[in-house]
Amino acid sequence: MLDRSLRVLICDDSALVRQFLAHALEGVPGIEVCGRATDGEEAVRLTRLLRPDVVTMDVEMPRLDGISAVRRIMTESPTPILMVSSLTTEGSRTTMAALEAGALDFIAKPQGRGDLHQIGPLVAEKILQLGERGGLVLAAGPAFAASPARGRIAPPALGTPPLVVIGSSTGGPRALFSVVPYLPAGFLARVIIVQHMPPGFTRSLAERLHEAGPLPVKEAEDGEPLHPGTVRVAAAGHHLQVDGHVLRYADTAPEHGVRPALDVTLRSAAQSYRGPIVVAVLTGMGRDGALGAQEVREHGGKVIAESERTALIYGMPKAVVDLGAADSVQDLPDVAGEIVRLCAELSNAH
Repeated sequence: MLDRSLRVLICDDSALVRQFLAHALEGVPGIEVCGRATDGEEAVRLTRLLRPDVVTMDVEMPRLDGISAVRRIMTESPTPILMVSSLTTEGSRTTMAALEAGALDFIAKPQGRGDLHQIGPLVAEKILQLGERGGLVLAAGPAFAASPARGRIAPPALGTPPLVVIGSSTGGPRALFSVVPYLPAGFLARVIIVQHMPPGFTRSLAERLHEAGPLPVKEAEDGEPLHPGTVRVAAAGHHLQVDGHVLRYADTAPEHGVRPALDVTLRSAAQSYRGPIVVAVLTGMGRDGALGAQEVREHGGKVIAESERTALIYGMPKAVVDLGAADSVQDLPDVAGEIVRLCAELSNAH
């Protein structure tokens, strides 16, 4: 924990949003607004000059857009960045690109100006999280870089096609870009991603992951078969269940306050998938996934938890470890290789 207030730079081309965020944050103990930028160019300059602990970054701005500003800040003066994105198709795609470029997390900005007050507490909460852990994650640089070893993962010979379920929450999109694109071409597993995020963003996440790696990725559809060698992302707002080799959505009540919930997917997989299962639980708040991972393990599956060293928020993986449900604890750069290794081990023994 820091023994001083976190210094925050706000970047948004809307004077109203800048004023609102500053007002919302200045009343939070442990947070100090040190500057306001009106576009990406000014954000780059003020980040270099003021050295804030966290930057909040708009997506669509004049002169220099959010993703370009993220790239320059992460090159010139690496700083934890929280994207504040509008709920639009283009905004969500750009947000995913910004996360891939190095931003640590994002918040969906309501479209109605009168709804801005809804995000104030969440912005403050995420800033406090990033201020506590963001610097450590940035310092671990190689955890988010494509090392030569990661690029050489070979597709294993598999017997029974395994099911891979990857779950994450806060900080998850950025972590997923360090795992999914490095699963090799020809990897004949069935892969599901359960990421906690607002409606409107999971499709863009799937599109960006599809563009970034060799395996075909798209948002899951209700009733579609899950084929080996494909990746499906659970749509926000619905629980994704596994029914044998078929994916189905359920609109039952949220679990752990979220929908989709990783526990729902893992329970259904443990009970209905007739083949080996490998689970990877990445960064995120709370305990979603721990009980489901334990059930998968009791049915003969294997569970990977991201390490505390590289997890932006060591909540979900810690819950798995504390429950004794983790077979393997891995730094983020090693998760893709461990998924492939465990799939080969289970598949050929099945």
